[in-house]
Amino acid sequence: MTESINLNNTIYLVSLFLFYWMLVNLASQNYKTSSDLSETKKQQLALRDAESTPSTRSALNVLHDIDPDFTAEDFLSYAAKTYEIVTKAFIAGDLQTLRPLLDATVLVTFEQEIEARQSRREFSEFILISDPSPTILGVAVEPERVQVTVLFSPEVVHFTRSSENTIIDGDPKKVVQVHHTWMLSRQLSNPDQPWQVLSTA
Repeated sequence: MTESINLNNTIYLVSLFLFYWMLVNLASQNYKTSSDLSETKKQQLALRDAESTPSTRSALNVLHDIDPDFTAEDFLSYAAKTYEIVTKAFIAGDLQTLRPLLDATVLVTFEQEIEARQSRREFSEFILISDPSPTILGVAVEPERVQVTVLFSPEVVHFTRSSENTIIDGDPKKVVQVHHTWMLSRQLSNPDQPWQVLSTA
């Protein structure tokens, strides 16, 4: 009789443990799904926008024919990382990081702005609060290169301090959404060449 009770207790405890384990596992999966949902939805919306016009869709197809490894998903991921790297390097005055990522004309403009800021002894900060959320606005395939226009719409904290440590632009306590339109370009003759920023606005 006692053995029967002990066996029942053991079965009950094992069942209770399995039920608890299933609840914990389910909660973990739900948390991961909810945390990844916003990023997945952003990417889906960006791809939908990228393919919304026949001309852009056709250009993306042509680009894929030229470079079979090209996908809009990979490009958007690359564009987001490039945006983060370039903006951080620009604020830090890191020309070594900027040189391989910028077209020569854009690089000259960035160099001039960095030098002017440093000569005034100003300190700028550009903190990304949210994902850059890149969206492909257009694709132009030329005989020698391809150009992709991308809209970035991150939430940021942006401000500039003077040499006297006074805020002269922006607000370090305010999150704002900015919209930047960049054009990225790559030579078609060399698919392994990294994309470069051809223009910023």
